[in-house]
Parts: sequence; structure tokens; C-alpha cells
Amino acid sequence: MSENFVKICGINSEDIAIHAINANADYLGFIYYPHSPRNISFEESSAIIHKIKDKVKTVAVTVNPDDSLIKKIVEIGFSMIQLHGNESLERVRKIKSLSSLKIIKSFGIENAVDLEKTNAYVDEVDYLLFDAIPNESELPGGNAKTFNWSSLNGYVAKKEFFLSGGLNIENVETAVNSNLTNFFDVSSGVESSPGVKDRQKISAFIKKIKN
Repeated sequence: MSENFVKICGINSEDIAIHAINANADYLGFIYYPHSPRNISFEESSAIIHKIKDKVKTVAVTVNPDDSLIKKIVEIGFSMIQLHGNESLERVRKIKSLSSLKIIKSFGIENAVDLEKTNAYVDEVDYLLFDAIPNESELPGGNAKTFNWSSLNGYVAKKEFFLSGGLNIENVETAVNSNLTNFFDVSSGVESSPGVKDRQKISAFIKKIKN
């Protein structure tokens, strides 16, 4: 049986970061997007990462980041960067030239056509992330919204991918048992309210994936 990996996204405090690590999270995501209730400042994230970077992989989650943000993320000491906007292939290549960080590129998925769009990126990134497609009034991610996982049936992955979008304690076992991937990403599904992480939900979510 292959190992499963968990990313807890939207970390915004040291105590939650430590709790997630102790609960056996593999990746922690820190969001740099002012419109998100999970947005974190450079100062706060830098202080947390300084204390935990040797214990877990840290991911800077961005939406169409400019060069200055990329450079700041490198300075802080992240392990990886997640591109959660509509970054073009050319832009991804430019970001690669600015840092040696591993890259996760997210895509909104609804059908096989959306999956085909990811093919152009597989040689330029380290991981893919599949999320629900937000509507115009929603955030780019963290909307507690699932997509039809059956659209991934028969998909031959050219890169490891994170399954994201609406995962929670109630549905994650189904996701694991679908055998689509070994990488799972959660944010709103382990919160008591938007931006407020729930320790018990974090522990329960990870346990259902790891056990």
C-alpha cells in the first residue's frame, strides 16, 4: 500500500502549524492573497517558517504572483511555491528562472478538456493540483466546493497531483478509496469558520488519510 500525503492549507498561526505537524501533516500552505480570510503577512509567515522549516514542507500559495513576491518567498525560506491563478506557461517558466523552489500548479477541473490543458505544464512544474472551478464571485480556492472526481477516471497522470476542493472529514475516505492520487489538500474542510482552523478536524482529517 502506497503512502498518502496531506497538505493543510491556510496556516496563519504558529500553534496551528505545530499542531498540524504533530498530527503528521506533510505540507503546510501559507496564503499570500489579500482577499482570502486565510491571508498571512510576510512577518507572521517568516516567524513561523523559521521555527518549523526543518519539520515539514512549506508551501507559499500565490495567485498570479509578480517577481517581487517570488523573491520575497525565496527570502523567507519556503520549500515550494503554489501557483493558484491563471499563470501562463511563459509566466511559469519565468518564475522557475527566479527561484529553485519546487512548483505546484493548480487547475480548475470540470471535465476531460480541462485535464488536457494541464499537459503543456507537466515538464515545467513539479506537482499539479486539481481544484473545483470557482465562479466569478468566489475566491480562487478555499471555497468548500468539490468537483466531479469521476472526470479523473482513466486519467493517466504525467505528474503527481494533489486532489483539492471541498475535501473534509466526511468525504475524504471516499477520495482516498477512489485511488486517484496519494496527495490530498484541505483548507476550509478543517475550519470552524473561514480562516479559523479547527485542531480536532485537522487531526481527524489526517488520521483518515494516513490510517
